[in-house]
Amino acid sequence: MSSGGKRKIKIEFEDYGGRKIKIEINGFSSGEEIKRLYDFLSNNTDVTPTSYETEHKDTKFQRFYDILLKHFSVGVFTSSDALLVAQEELGTDLSQALVSTYLMRLVDRGLLTRKWSSSGWIYSIIKSPMIQR
Repeated sequence: MSSGGKRKIKIEFEDYGGRKIKIEINGFSSGEEIKRLYDFLSNNTDVTPTSYETEHKDTKFQRFYDILLKHFSVGVFTSSDALLVAQEELGTDLSQALVSTYLMRLVDRGLLTRKWSSSGWIYSIIKSPMIQR
């Protein structure tokens, strides 16, 4: 990953005629940029997004995100909740610091929201038609 928080994203589309369109963006910095691109393509073309993929496809980070999608697609959760399910699913010890880092990366990418509550930070998954699994 390059410095300055810049990332790479790949988006695949398939139009109604079956043509596949792939877009790769290097250097995006926020989930808002992705949402604007998706909105533009949805409103100005006859394509439907079929997948959303980050540069971390087969890493522990991606597996962590997949676990969150599986367990917390509805409702809110804490970093402690995420730590427990990730340890169960991955069968390995993860540190609270690593889980907190992963959660912040997901917030930075526009995939999670984070709010302060009386019991600490709570997270929720952002529902997006771009992300289909």
